[in-house]
Amino acid sequence: MSISYGKWLRALVVGALALGVYAATCMDASAAAIRRGAMMQVRPNSIWFEDSAKFLHWQRLKKSGDVAASAYEDDLLHHRDAWQFTNPLTVKVVRYLPHENRVEVEMVTDGRFVDTRWILDADALVR
Repeated sequence: MSISYGKWLRALVVGALALGVYAATCMDASAAAIRRGAMMQVRPNSIWFEDSAKFLHWQRLKKSGDVAASAYEDDLLHHRDAWQFTNPLTVKVVRYLPHENRVEVEMVTDGRFVDTRWILDADALVR
């Protein structure tokens, strides 16, 4: 039994479209997981900010691939203008700005930083 070229091509196109719809649905689902009030984990060694302007500058440098990003990050951490924790920590999402890939969170992990507010890159969250 052989399949014609036209049927084969049609099956290939339909399969590619189905895969595209599935991928788009998965991306929407992961973005939807970040919502106000959600309890989430932050990846170890993520950079945490208290100052919005410093976060935005850091984020722009990182996105551009600028070599100055690493030096800026080191300077921020050295002067305690940003923090980096080695363990995964639990936070509550206070605000999510998807167009800025920015999340404002409240620390819920017990310790001296419990109830403090932070600004994170959305990629720092484990979904």
